[in-house]
Amino acid sequence: MNVTIEHPKYGKISYDENAWTGRKTIVVGIRPCTKLNRRTFRLEDGTVARIRGNFLSGSTLLIGDEEFPLTPRVKWYEVVLAVLPFIFDVVWGNVVELVAIFPIVGGAIGGLICGAGMFLSLYFMRKVKVWWQKVLIGLLVGAAAILICYAIAVIILAAA
Repeated sequence: MNVTIEHPKYGKISYDENAWTGRKTIVVGIRPCTKLNRRTFRLEDGTVARIRGNFLSGSTLLIGDEEFPLTPRVKWYEVVLAVLPFIFDVVWGNVVELVAIFPIVGGAIGGLICGAGMFLSLYFMRKVKVWWQKVLIGLLVGAAAILICYAIAVIILAAA
């Protein structure tokens, strides 16, 4: 996620966080800042900047005693939409009577698929700003994860 803010003293500050690796970088103007540790950076003039938060909890840039919000926190409905397919798979996929009605793979395989869907859902929801687009993304990614679990279950049942 890449965010650019305007600072009264330093000008344009760009913050980039890789959602896959968690790697953070700060660029002031056109010069990248020196990384002191995972969340602390040294600006060109020696000032220390610190990042508080992350991709999901929301990021804030701290320079001296000033705070600059970079990314907002994840909304409650984004979390619910991302977790819902995982909960559905864990409950439905581990009850034999329910799997007889609609077969989906549960356990570790289903958990892995729905866990990846949960991460992808949150990742893509963070890319858009409009609430209904976030809901649509959450529903589509969740449905895709459940359909993949269904397809694997059908393949397993056909082989048995």
